[in-house]
Amino acid sequence: MILAWRWHAYRRSGRKLPAFLVWPGLIALALLWMALLTACAGSSPSVQGPDISGTNGTVGQPGKGPAAILRVPEDYPTIQAAVNAAKPYALISIAPGIYHEVVTVRTAHLTIRGRDRNGVILDGNFKLTNGFEVLADNVVLENMTARHFLANGFYWMDVKGFRASYHDLAVGQPDSGFYIGYCHPCNAIITNVISEDNALGYSGTNAGGNLVIRDSIWRNNMSGIAPNTLDSEPDPPEADTTIINNLVENNNNFDAPAHTLQYPTIGNGIVIGGGNNNHILNNRMNGHIYYGILILPNIDQHFWQPSGNVTENNIITNSGVADLALSALSAGNNCFSGNKVARTSPPFLQFTHACGSLSARGGGGDPSVATVLLDHFMQANLGRYRVRDWKKVPAPAPQPGMPDPTIDPQGIFTTIDGRPSAMTVSATSISPGITLGGLGLATPFFEVILGFYMYYLPLALYAAWISVATWDIVRRGEMKGGARIGWLAVVYFIPVLGPLAYYLFGKSEIPRLTRFALAIGAPIVYLIISVLLLLFIS
Repeated sequence: MILAWRWHAYRRSGRKLPAFLVWPGLIALALLWMALLTACAGSSPSVQGPDISGTNGTVGQPGKGPAAILRVPEDYPTIQAAVNAAKPYALISIAPGIYHEVVTVRTAHLTIRGRDRNGVILDGNFKLTNGFEVLADNVVLENMTARHFLANGFYWMDVKGFRASYHDLAVGQPDSGFYIGYCHPCNAIITNVISEDNALGYSGTNAGGNLVIRDSIWRNNMSGIAPNTLDSEPDPPEADTTIINNLVENNNNFDAPAHTLQYPTIGNGIVIGGGNNNHILNNRMNGHIYYGILILPNIDQHFWQPSGNVTENNIITNSGVADLALSALSAGNNCFSGNKVARTSPPFLQFTHACGSLSARGGGGDPSVATVLLDHFMQANLGRYRVRDWKKVPAPAPQPGMPDPTIDPQGIFTTIDGRPSAMTVSATSISPGITLGGLGLATPFFEVILGFYMYYLPLALYAAWISVATWDIVRRGEMKGGARIGWLAVVYFIPVLGPLAYYLFGKSEIPRLTRFALAIGAPIVYLIISVLLLLFIS
């Protein structure tokens, strides 16, 4: 359901990512999965912006003069030629122009800087794989744009220390706008970025540990921020990501470019898929068709239940189904406190799962969430969802560049200025809809029907099993007191199997055909109708 850009072993195409910090091993930042847009229509994903960095090992001193300045094209005709000639601590300065090349960096401690963020463009012509492939430690890339690459615009692999600055806008990505994959601890930060018109604003598979996503805007994607666990990546599960002070809004974009299996997550702000011990704090969310914040299990080779996730002090408005949601089946210690919300799923979630309470140690959750995701998953797999071509995404407007591209190299640094993102929400057409037991009745018609057959009606049938069995046991005059109490205990205290056992083996006076229709026939009919809805209608 959720894909990845990679560090180290790289199976699927990468993604875009500007401003991060990384640490030892297994970290390859795929900045800009298919590319970063500038002023050119029909461009692929794009990243442009402030900065993000990570360190482990020797770090250049900010403001120290470069060992040498190599200029492109004045001194070297291509970026690759300048990189090949550069020694550690050199500055490579790139003049405005369009460069059709893949640049591989094997020399550590380089700063590679465009003189104009919007004018220095690496263009892959929809044929080349990566713009920059960085295989050396402590390399800084600044103030340029990459576009039209089939994998990544800027990609770090298995490095110690990196920084990407002035690549902060991610647009038109069919996977995720920003991505960090399978590292722990990641020692990374994404800050002051904007991600819009992507399948996922952010995805982080099996990543975490000193990983912070903050002070950024995630809007008009299919889904906003989505850390997740998958067996298809090394070192599951995902854990220990902090999501703080972000604006997450209107992530309901059915027209965003996407891979087919990104579709199930549409209409949600922050989604934790099978992750553990994440902290979601002080974010502002608005205008999502389904949920503002959703904690749910994820299934791959294993079934990954979320646990230990803390959701506090967020403001969430205009969610179609619920502002906060915990899906069944979930493990314990997921807690919710201090959030300003109108509705939760299950109801009273901030009471039953308040942070610090004993009741939060239990699992639980609302099964209705899984019904909607299953419906979307089947639509995607059966080809009912038509993806948009990322190659036809229009280019964004020119973006602010580096104030002074002539300054000395600033090195790798881990401090951030803490600029908060603007928390003023945009207009939205989404408003809280009518719900029944956690299922939004304003969602598409066949999702509601499917919810009835897969969720409500089975619950009603189970209630009927218990009621009819109780009535039959109580009315049977020949049944002795001990047997009556025993069968009542079986019916009430053994979920599902208890009532079935009574109907099949309790010598009930209810006619056999009626008992079999109630205990076996009705569930089979519900199952058949649900499958037909999934395969042919929904």
